Amino acid sequence: MMTKLPVATLALLVFTNLCSLSVHAQHITVEKTTIPLASIDKTISADLFPINFLLGDSNYHSMVSASDGNLYFSVDTHNIEYACRIYKFDPRTEEMTLVANMDEVLGEDTAAHVAQGKIHTPFFEDEGKLWFGTHISFYEGDLPGFKSEDRLPYQGGHFMSYDLQTGAFEDLAKTFPGEGIITTAMDTERNVLYGLTWPSGILVSYDRAEGHPRFWGAVQDRGEWGQRPHEWDRVCRTLGIAPDGKVYGSTMDGRIWEYDPTAARRVTYIDGLDLKHLPLSQSAEETLKGEFQYNWRVLEWNPKTESFWGIQWETTTLFEFQPSTRYLRTVAELRHDAYKGMPRNPEISQLGFLLGPQDTIFYLANGPAVAMDGHADVQSTVYLFTFDMATEKMVNHGPLISVDGRRVFFTESLCIGADDRLYTVAWVEVSDPARREEIGQARKTGPVETEKMVYEVMLVRLPEWKRYVE
Repeated sequence: MMTKLPVATLALLVFTNLCSLSVHAQHITVEKTTIPLASIDKTISADLFPINFLLGDSNYHSMVSASDGNLYFSVDTHNIEYACRIYKFDPRTEEMTLVANMDEVLGEDTAAHVAQGKIHTPFFEDEGKLWFGTHISFYEGDLPGFKSEDRLPYQGGHFMSYDLQTGAFEDLAKTFPGEGIITTAMDTERNVLYGLTWPSGILVSYDRAEGHPRFWGAVQDRGEWGQRPHEWDRVCRTLGIAPDGKVYGSTMDGRIWEYDPTAARRVTYIDGLDLKHLPLSQSAEETLKGEFQYNWRVLEWNPKTESFWGIQWETTTLFEFQPSTRYLRTVAELRHDAYKGMPRNPEISQLGFLLGPQDTIFYLANGPAVAMDGHADVQSTVYLFTFDMATEKMVNHGPLISVDGRRVFFTESLCIGADDRLYTVAWVEVSDPARREEIGQARKTGPVETEKMVYEVMLVRLPEWKRYVE
């Protein structure tokens, strides 16, 4: 029998439901927001170390704390007249050293060649060396630049190594002309280096015993060479290697591919798993805009859970992927509360992701811009998040503000130094008018993510990681 409710109760229920719909409806619109500094109850005090490469405008993933106690990282440039540089920082002495200009190392004079403008790959340490790949940073629109002012067109990215003891570089192998190396992964058990080229998304391997590269074909249709919207596919920015030697990547439409070095058909797609199912919310309006990127941005192997943990590109959904059992699950939305529930995260995901000590994920997320009196507007601000994998508890520890009051507003790297402190190479606002003018005059180009900002790429030091683990 249906119970008849009083009119007042019905009115209250209707009002409550309307409020609930209103609360949820506000998340459908994907847009950035700004938060006044006075309303934030905790911030992270950061130390800044200048690099003094005015034309250096970015860093993507290329940072490591090596066994010699030093941090190694690259600073990229989108200026065609320069190549990227590698730096070393000693946390014990706070000494910054220029290790190399990549044009000089490779003998590719920037006056005659389109340069290796980036190192977009992680640095992997093995047998006393760092292993990595080089990448192009000169573009025409969203493709490699060929109108190169009488320079030779880009000759291809290089697999390389750097000897920590001798300081010697070795040029191991090169990809095709026009193809940089946008990400790498290292199988240290089998001494094989893997990479994906950009823009075509060709899988490459380099067996150190063989001493030459092998090309396994395009794994993402035509990659970012493809015609939009039918053939274009955002090339995966992180490869995963399982202990059995299999390599994993993802496509923009949610497929996961697997490279099996023992199989006749090396590359196959995993049937039955779909990264499209990971987001916690969906919006028809957002999905139908096109180019919704369901692939992962970062992926790391966790030996304790015998699975990968990663973040989806556009939604910043934290997920777990266990290839041996063909298991995939959504874990959490790894983003600022201001953007919770949105079908897209307006800041997308970043590469500053680390499976750290005590089963803790450390993540530097771009979040709502912090407004500060007397400072120009910034597009976003960097926040430190931790996620306890055992309890699945996420904590936002607040935005990064330097000791002299500057905001860190963009970053794509993270590591723990030998001093147990967290480090990143980041985009930092420039508050001094003279310095702003100097940088503005020197840097005419830069990455599209921050093309409207005047900033300086700097090494940023946070407190010890233990402070953020319960």
